[in-house]
Amino acid sequence: MSNEATVLFRVEQALQTRGFAYAGRADDGWPAFSGTIAANKSNHSARICVDLTGQNLPRITVKIPANAPAVLPHIGANGSVCYAAHGTLVLDIFDIAGQVLGCLDRAAHVLDTSLSGGMQQDLEDEFFAFWNGDFCFLDIEPNSTAPLTTMLSERFRCAFVSGDLPKTRIKLNALPFAGDAETIEVDGFQVSTLAKPKPTQYDWPPTTVAKLLAWQQLLDPKSRRRIEQNLLHFAKRGKETALCVIKSPLIQYAFWVDFKNDKTLSPSKRLTNARPHFLASRVHPMTALRIDDHYISHRNSPKSPSLAGKQVAIAGCGAIGGFLAELLVKNGAGLDGGRLTLIDHDILMPHNVGRHRLGLNHSLESKATALKGELTASAPTSNIRDLPVRIQEAELGALDLFIDATGEESLSASLVQRFGEAAVPTLTVWIEGPGIAVRSLLRDSADAACVRCLCAAHGEQLFPVVTGAMPEDLAGNGCESLYVPFPATVSIQAACLAADMVTDWLKGDESPRLRTRIVAKGFKEGAEDQNPPVREACPACSS
Repeated sequence: MSNEATVLFRVEQALQTRGFAYAGRADDGWPAFSGTIAANKSNHSARICVDLTGQNLPRITVKIPANAPAVLPHIGANGSVCYAAHGTLVLDIFDIAGQVLGCLDRAAHVLDTSLSGGMQQDLEDEFFAFWNGDFCFLDIEPNSTAPLTTMLSERFRCAFVSGDLPKTRIKLNALPFAGDAETIEVDGFQVSTLAKPKPTQYDWPPTTVAKLLAWQQLLDPKSRRRIEQNLLHFAKRGKETALCVIKSPLIQYAFWVDFKNDKTLSPSKRLTNARPHFLASRVHPMTALRIDDHYISHRNSPKSPSLAGKQVAIAGCGAIGGFLAELLVKNGAGLDGGRLTLIDHDILMPHNVGRHRLGLNHSLESKATALKGELTASAPTSNIRDLPVRIQEAELGALDLFIDATGEESLSASLVQRFGEAAVPTLTVWIEGPGIAVRSLLRDSADAACVRCLCAAHGEQLFPVVTGAMPEDLAGNGCESLYVPFPATVSIQAACLAADMVTDWLKGDESPRLRTRIVAKGFKEGAEDQNPPVREACPACSS
């Protein structure tokens, strides 16, 4: 007996204990079994299809009872039961029969809870599993009251909806597939609602205006009326298409309507008697993708403040600063009136690309200027300024945060005096020894220690990085100066430590201001993370 036949036999035997019988093969070749699932005090006809290789979860569908609500969480229009998200449940390929029974039990629990009125809040999360189509890129900032511009690209079968057309054009030029795409403006509108979208169990997704309005009536009658009024307005004026964006809590979704399919109406009849006919116009759901600056910078940390609107400067665009600057941009630096200033007078030497954010294509270029180009390419609407000068010569203006990523101890001490007097919060980040540890210190007030406070008058560390002596590992034999070898992973970990401290600073959770991360094996932390006190008679920060 082949392995597949053995697995099929075991699955069939297991499902027989639950009242399921073999019912042939599904269209994709998976064996199918028919039976019933008990849920909400009733038995419901069900069908389960099994992938005998164990690579995919079983497909389970049920017959929806006639008296069930029109909207059920985790139950698709065809009765498919969503009992586990893709990738969250892994079948044991050595016990497929047992795992199939486990999946059947999970599906029964989901069906019972759904039919009993539970899991309603889950409907929004799964909405897009049932609402998809061509892409619709939404570049609409929250609370924007500007009129919308709607564009279609027939070449790439996608739409763009903008609340700030010049800014959106910049983003389109950055998209590899849309930079040279010809677009045409079409009619569109946006409707706001407090109702969360929920898929219905019947005739889903809606294919006509009439069906779409009936669905919206279930969710929010007011928004249904606004949608109908707008669509009817365009239909009466003989428009061929119209695109609608619906702004609901947490998500936005879209669809476009094709009025061209009604060829029986003359323009004059459209003006006088459009309503009875436009209800049959075809509706096409669209997969909405938000590309507005606020969403992109807040999506990964929706409950945390971002750097948007802040004036931030970073000195040093080398091993640490390059990666850190990229993380800051992803946290909103340079958006909403903010600006990120990159300061570095040095050029990129080709032998340094092994641990820098910049690559060989920027050899012998200004680090600050090249880094600005890289970051602007990926975040085209960010306000990034490059200053290829020494930090002592940089005119920075008012700042909310200054970051020292130079890794030069003497320079860091001198910067304490410059920014301490200006009361600018300063974050210093550096690598200890030959990549043994990474460290960062925040000085956000005159009562906080500066980098020079970490050392005694004779240079001894008051807060040792590791227990025992810090090893030295210099390379280059003089021809590369005092080159300290460490891999790019250490640079990235230093940047991540600093980025985490920036996030905590934004949240008002600055403590501990001195943080250390050991990144090399065989070493123990010499001093715990803490808020070091200002050292008396510190030559850098004490008056």
